[in-house]
Amino acid sequence: MGKWQRIQFQPGVGIGPEGSRVTACEVHRTLSKEAAKEGMVLLKNEGEVLPLAEGSRIALFGKGTFDYVKGGGGSGDVTVSYITNLYEGFCKIGWGGHIHKETAEYYENWVEKQYESGIDPGMTKEPELPEDLCRRAAAFADTAVISLCRFSGEGWDRKSKYDERMDESAVVIAGNTTVASSGTKETFPKGDFYLTEEEEKMIETVTRYFEKVVVVLNVGGMVDTSWFVKEKKIPAVLLAWQGGMEGGLAAAELLAGMGSPSGKLPDTFAARLEDYPSSYNFHESDFYVDYTDDIYVGYRYFETIPGALAKVNYPFGFGLSYTQFDWQVVSVSEKLGQLLVQVDLTNVGKRPGKEVLQVYGMAPQGKLGKSKRHLLVFEKSRLLQPGETQRLRLAWKMEDMASYDDLGKVKKSAYVLEQGDYFFYLGNSVENVEKLDHTYSQTQDQVVLQCQPKLVPASLKERMLADGTMEPLPQLPARNPKECGLPYLSKEPLDGLKPATRAVPGTYCWGEDLYKKGVRPFSEVAEGRMTVKEFLAQMTDEEVAHLLGGQPNTGVANTFGWGNMPEYGIPNCMTADGPAGVWVAPFGSHRSAV
Repeated sequence: MGKWQRIQFQPGVGIGPEGSRVTACEVHRTLSKEAAKEGMVLLKNEGEVLPLAEGSRIALFGKGTFDYVKGGGGSGDVTVSYITNLYEGFCKIGWGGHIHKETAEYYENWVEKQYESGIDPGMTKEPELPEDLCRRAAAFADTAVISLCRFSGEGWDRKSKYDERMDESAVVIAGNTTVASSGTKETFPKGDFYLTEEEEKMIETVTRYFEKVVVVLNVGGMVDTSWFVKEKKIPAVLLAWQGGMEGGLAAAELLAGMGSPSGKLPDTFAARLEDYPSSYNFHESDFYVDYTDDIYVGYRYFETIPGALAKVNYPFGFGLSYTQFDWQVVSVSEKLGQLLVQVDLTNVGKRPGKEVLQVYGMAPQGKLGKSKRHLLVFEKSRLLQPGETQRLRLAWKMEDMASYDDLGKVKKSAYVLEQGDYFFYLGNSVENVEKLDHTYSQTQDQVVLQCQPKLVPASLKERMLADGTMEPLPQLPARNPKECGLPYLSKEPLDGLKPATRAVPGTYCWGEDLYKKGVRPFSEVAEGRMTVKEFLAQMTDEEVAHLLGGQPNTGVANTFGWGNMPEYGIPNCMTADGPAGVWVAPFGSHRSAV
């Protein structure tokens, strides 16, 4: 009981109606699923293979069908009560009888055996697909659904080939698990950006037996898209990302036509990993990176630098739908440095759907570097029925297009709107845009925000310019912190902040013998046998102060913690870094969120 009371009673989380938990309740599970669906991106849909026709029979291929990666590692990872993979998602929507069972069982057994051997999710190998199994699947099903998955997390940057600096003894902390890097080399000998040989063989076999092939990408980062972008044997691709606990259900619903994809790419998918300029120096050091790209990162690089656009497979902001849209600009107005464009968006297709309109700006080059395109604002429509129109209002401030001048070419340490003409483009991706009939003319340089130089880059030798060349940078000595305007602490107050004594050894252990005699433990509050007020009345003022004030923590907690009073049955709750909430350690060093 004491081991789990930190989860049974959650002082940092509100209680829902009739005492129900707010986290993982029905409403939140539905919200999680809908959020996953909203973000999934339809990359390809030739011949309208998707959505799957009602009554279709499908065969599920790829270990990713069961080896579903719910999210990234590192501080954002959590241990959850369940994860819905793609197979389970299809079963939940009533498609269980439409699935070729033998194929599903083959991959399920394969993944389970690897899990039992200690392989972590996302790190399992792709098995060899027996040709006779694929032949039997093709006799049953009319559509093949191939699931490919990749792990993403802290210290898990994409590589086009194995980085030899990570030897057999290296270890990467991936969320609540410890992943040996040797497994990376064995599973992805060419790097996890590209397909493995096993995946290539499986895809080749499937495309020989099926004309309708759908690929689902369960990934959290960039992967190779060149193998399918122009391949007619792969007519449909859904980028499902890593959709959390309900991710498999969300993907299954979209594939089955229970909704239409409306997500857009938040990054540019280039043909090769080497086409991203940062890939040349990002892995040179585990601790230091020369950010020579400057502002030319992502779409700003590919849209601006000569020759880079030809390397793009899927542009920033791209995403298809099961329906089609048309839009007409109603008006463009300008007032006090703020612009507003009103657009009538119409669903001209045959299915309900949503669209995302995007406005990009183009600033004059002037003395400061500018990207050719600059995302200013975007807006997603509501669900539009066929023939329905919605008027969207997209507004932005001109100061959002200001450039920071760090060297004093116009005004040092200031955001500046340089003089010249500013143009604007409207569309549904950075590439599929049309120029708006409105030009903003800046008659003179304008300082939008004057800042102060607090930090000086002391070692960056050069940075990229809009034409792709490099600009040399001055090598300035680091300034004395006493002269930078920041308060400087003397040694005396720092000594006063140090704890007088360290934590008492053994207080991290958990056991009934640690309770004070005569004390009613914290578990009774969780069980409803006493109130919080009654519980606190047992404590001295000093103990209450200790409970409320928190204390430094060790282990997986990177910040402070609270609790750590085993004599009262109060667990040691860690406020670890990341977005996952309060971390607890129910099983040894493994962590889960409450």
